[in-house]
Amino acid sequence: NSYVSPRFEFSLCLPRVKLTKCSHQLRDTKGYKHAGSVKIYCRSMRLRIESVSTNDSSTDDSIRVVTPFGMNRKPLRPEIRYGSLPPPRRPDIRKEIDISEEVVLFYTEDTRSLAQAISVSEEGPSIALGTVRWKTFEDGFPNPFVEDALFLRNRHVAFLASFHSPQVIFEQLSVIYALPRMFVASFTLVLPFFPTGTAERIEDEGEVATAWSMARVLSSIPVSRGGPTSLLIYDIHALQERFYFADTVLPYFQSAIPLLIAKLSQLPDRETVTIAYPDEGAWKRFHKQFTGYDEVVCTKVRDADKRLVQIKEGDARGRHVVIVDDLVQSGGTLIECQKVLSAAGALHVSAFVTHAVFPNRSFERFSPENGDSNSGFAHFWVTDSCPQTVSEILDRPPFEVLSLADSIADCLRLFE
Repeated sequence: NSYVSPRFEFSLCLPRVKLTKCSHQLRDTKGYKHAGSVKIYCRSMRLRIESVSTNDSSTDDSIRVVTPFGMNRKPLRPEIRYGSLPPPRRPDIRKEIDISEEVVLFYTEDTRSLAQAISVSEEGPSIALGTVRWKTFEDGFPNPFVEDALFLRNRHVAFLASFHSPQVIFEQLSVIYALPRMFVASFTLVLPFFPTGTAERIEDEGEVATAWSMARVLSSIPVSRGGPTSLLIYDIHALQERFYFADTVLPYFQSAIPLLIAKLSQLPDRETVTIAYPDEGAWKRFHKQFTGYDEVVCTKVRDADKRLVQIKEGDARGRHVVIVDDLVQSGGTLIECQKVLSAAGALHVSAFVTHAVFPNRSFERFSPENGDSNSGFAHFWVTDSCPQTVSEILDRPPFEVLSLADSIADCLRLFE
């Protein structure tokens, strides 16, 4: 460190270097400009300020810069300016990440649209989108590359993941494990859909609770400079799964039900809305969030080799019944519930699920038939937690996508 008279403010330009003086000291560490300090940007070499002399009556003031190899550079004359300096130009190597942003959000190709919506949301902090090049080696194994890794230091970083297929999990984990080690201020993993959540218990010896397995994998995420990783998950199948995670991560369980409640309040027949649950598990999971709504609880009974849906309690007559569950796979249970509720006198039947998994294009089973409202669903609301499905059901009745973008952005404000 070398003393500089506070009377002067000056800037010095070297190849690939930005040096600005804001106060009394020069600091030879790399980083960003902050009030009261001087920072150096250097891609090709680390620089050290050896000496500085200033004299307002002389024009021979100079700064000598020494490389790590001990080679003295030619003394350079600083440009003396009085008053405020203009804001520094953004270094060339910062292409995607704006230094003024507060959170850097990385994403996969599948979650690009959701990440873009999050970045422009007014609900959260200022968010910049980071870039990962999802390359592969010739043998097919992933070879990802994080752009502008040096400028992630002391930044709040988040990663928007999608574990919709086993084939994509490994390449995403490679980046998830790497980001906290880049000296970031904090790290948040946004995993809207926890894919193995329904396999949370075993009922026979030999079964494997893969929800526990996935939780252990995520618990191995390295601790960042700011502490354990924050893990954001929406409507996990069972709340007790939070205890599957180790202390190295902090699971934060959020719900998409507020999005549905806001949508229901806009319906012309909102006064006749009744909430239905396909089984007792869904009722336990969600009923506390629907204060003030009439409810219908369905149950599944076994008849020989079949499982039939029946109404356990509640009255559907003359009501617009909305079936609520955390996820849908083939959709068989929802279709059976719709038939039972329609037979019980419901005027309209709609559905909401947070996670529209729909393997093998099973969403095609929900298309209206013959324009008869009782032969299908009036509305089917889903979120964009499963991006590979959203692209298939957009503009396809009766589906409507309620985006998690604002909710995620608001949560990122909490984590920063």
